[in-house]
Parts: sequence; structure tokens; C-alpha cells
Amino acid sequence: MIERPGSGPEEASAPEPGGSALAHDGYPSPASAWWTVAVLTLLYSISLMDRQIIALLVGDIRKSLGISDFGIGLLQGLAFSLFYVTFGLGFGWAADRFPRRSIIVIGVVIWSCAAAACGLARNFPQFLMARFGVGAGEAALNPAAYSLLSDTFPKHKQATAFSVFGSGSQIGSGLSFAVGGALLALVPTAGWTVPVVGHLEPWQLVFILTGLPGLIVVWLVYTIANPVRRGVIGQGHSNFTDALRFMKTRWRFYAGHFLAFGLLAASAYGYTAWSPTYVHRHFGLPMQEAAMLFAIQNLTVGVAGTLFAGAFVDRLFARGRTDVHLLYFGGVAVVGSLAMLAAINSPTLIGCMVFLSVFNFLNSFGGVAAAALQITTPNNYRGQVSSVFLFFFNLLGIGIGPTLVGAFTTYLYRDDGMVGWAMATNCLVMMPVIVGAVLIAARPMRLAVDDAEIWADC
Repeated sequence: MIERPGSGPEEASAPEPGGSALAHDGYPSPASAWWTVAVLTLLYSISLMDRQIIALLVGDIRKSLGISDFGIGLLQGLAFSLFYVTFGLGFGWAADRFPRRSIIVIGVVIWSCAAAACGLARNFPQFLMARFGVGAGEAALNPAAYSLLSDTFPKHKQATAFSVFGSGSQIGSGLSFAVGGALLALVPTAGWTVPVVGHLEPWQLVFILTGLPGLIVVWLVYTIANPVRRGVIGQGHSNFTDALRFMKTRWRFYAGHFLAFGLLAASAYGYTAWSPTYVHRHFGLPMQEAAMLFAIQNLTVGVAGTLFAGAFVDRLFARGRTDVHLLYFGGVAVVGSLAMLAAINSPTLIGCMVFLSVFNFLNSFGGVAAAALQITTPNNYRGQVSSVFLFFFNLLGIGIGPTLVGAFTTYLYRDDGMVGWAMATNCLVMMPVIVGAVLIAARPMRLAVDDAEIWADC
């Protein structure tokens, strides 16, 4: 039985105080809707800055803590992703049942404190524990944000809205390089001695100074609209058993989607985590200059690629190409791998950056991946389905991508100077599986979109 909004889970009956006027189609007004996107994108940018700032500080951390590239890969990848995916399942369940804005606030407070705590680490185990906390806190944002955005925009506009939100990953990565590089230039090379805490190295100060801003801006969440939940099926309430039962009926779509975008993330996060180090080692560019170079790339090419992907997919989806979310990025996997190969074979820094920019432009898929799930999933399962997706997305992407590049460098090539070939190997290993997964999931997605017409506007 399909129920109208108002008979489902908490928040379904009406927007909470703080929501704004509705447009004629029942969605929040355009101004309110895009303010929601702006606030969520800001928080997503901060989360990625806190997550990726470690990529700028590889050399200093290795020297201070005495660890290898493989250890850095663990800190960037598996240590973060294990807690991210574990806590993400719980936050996804909560996003389908409890106020989504409050869930976001809780997550931001946790990850901001944990990110700052990375700067207090004196050894590898302490750093590991702090990264666990960053992963646990950041797990709250995406399931709740996806659910909010799916109720804020009609489905033919969702890829664009989700891609603007997804551009926060590029903005955050850019800020991690730009802000981190600026802070490294400003803080004394000898570090600071702080009362009670003691002496802090420059890299530790960067973690602390970039971790705290989230606590300042998080309260903007209560200024955004809290729309009525749409597309609720059954009695409204759900649990993971119900969500998994629903996913089982469409397993080819979900399995192909999760695998394809998870491995795309493994390629992309491997690149993001190690590209500054590659340019530094291969071309001898000072790390601060490398950081600024990739900051500019992410804030221009990366954001442009994210927005292009969303607009392009929305246009074709509106014309009836209802599997375009998948097919577009099947092609991206092939072209992106070729661009990575061209980059590491380029004899000049300029040529390398041109091809890396092509890779960055193409691999801006987070918004489109999320939109595909919201379009095909009932409202009262969206948070839980999103959390299962993020489980695989981050376990494969953040967990395996950076770690695998570090492992290839340390154990396959046995040469720190081969980190570029390790990044390329990572892409080439993932590419054929991505294409196969996309082909498996394309027709099931078309069928899922057709089925969704029954309840999507309820």
C-alpha cells in the first residue's frame, strides 16, 4: 500500500520549524532549495578538507611517526573507512526515522573534534584512533543529506542538485591543499609550544586549525528547509530487514551500481591521496607548490566536471535515457584510465597536469551516483540504502584506493619513485570490472525507474 506523506516516519507530516515556503508543486521554493544545497555543500567541503588534509602532510607525518607509504595509506584509507562504513549503517537507519538535520549536527561535531585530535597524536596508534573518529563522524552527513535533497528537488533535477552537493568533495580537496599549504607557510617551522598540550609540529597545527571550523558553521543546518518526506511506501516505518528485502528484488541494479561506483572511487581516491606526493617526488616540486597546484585544479576543473556530469545526466534522463547515470561513467572509467597513463608518461609537469586534469574532470561522479539511488528507492528506505551504498563506496574507494596505491609502491614496485605507476596500476585494475558492472546494472536501472513512477511523487 502506498501512503501519502504524513502517515510515515517522523518528519513526514510536515516540515519542522525553520523550513520555508513551498513552491506550487509542493517542493521547497527554489531559494530555499538552493540554500539547502549551499549549506550541505559547505559542510561536505569541510568534511573532505578534514579527510584529505593528510595527503599534503605525508612527508612530515612519515618523518615524525616513522612509518612507510603503506602506513600512510592505512591512515588515509582503511583506518578512516572502517569506521565510516560501520557507523554509516547506523546513521542511515537513523536518517529514515529521526530528524535529519540533528543527525548532521551530531556527525559534524564528532568529526571536527576527531580531526583536530589528529594534531595531538604522538604516535601511530593515537593517530589511528583519531582517524577512526573522523570516519565515524563523517558517516552521518551523506545519508541524511541525500534524504533531504531527494525531498527538496523533483527527480529530473536531482542529478544537478546532487552534483552541486558532490562538488563539495572537489572543493574540500582543493581547500585541503590550499588552506593546508597556506598554514604550513604561516606556522613556524619549529612548531609551537602550547600550554598543557606541549610542543606541536607544524603538521599537527595544520590538523588542529583545519579541524575546528566545522564546529563554527554546523549550526547553519537549522536554517535550511526540512521538507515533507515523499515516496513513502508501506506503513512508512522501516528497518534494515525491510530495506534489504527491497534491495534483493532489484539486486542486479544495486550490486552493479555499488560495485561500479565503489571502484571508480578507488581510482579517484587513490589519485587524490597520492597525486601531490607523485608530483613532488617525480618533478621535484616543493610540497607547498604541489599543494597549491592541485588546489587550483580541484577548485576549477574538479568542480566544473562535477557540475557538467550532473547537468549532462539530467538532460539525457529528461529525454528518456534512464540508465545514463551508469553508462556515462562506464565510459569515464575507460577514458580516465587512458588519461592517467598519459599523465605518468608525460616528460613535463605541464603535460602531466593537463592529463591529470582530464582525469579529475571525468571522475566527478558522487552526485550522479547518489541521484540514481534516490530516484529508484522509496523514501523510507533511502537513508538505509544510501548507507549500504556508502559502505561499499567507502570501503572500496577510501579503504582500498589509497591503501592499494601505497601497497603497490611499497611491495610491487619497491620504489617510492614509482608512486605514479602505482596510481596507474590502480586505475587499470579497476577499469574492466567497472565497465562490466555498469553493463550488468543498466537494464535493471531502466526497469527500476519505471517501477518508481508508481510511488515517486507520493
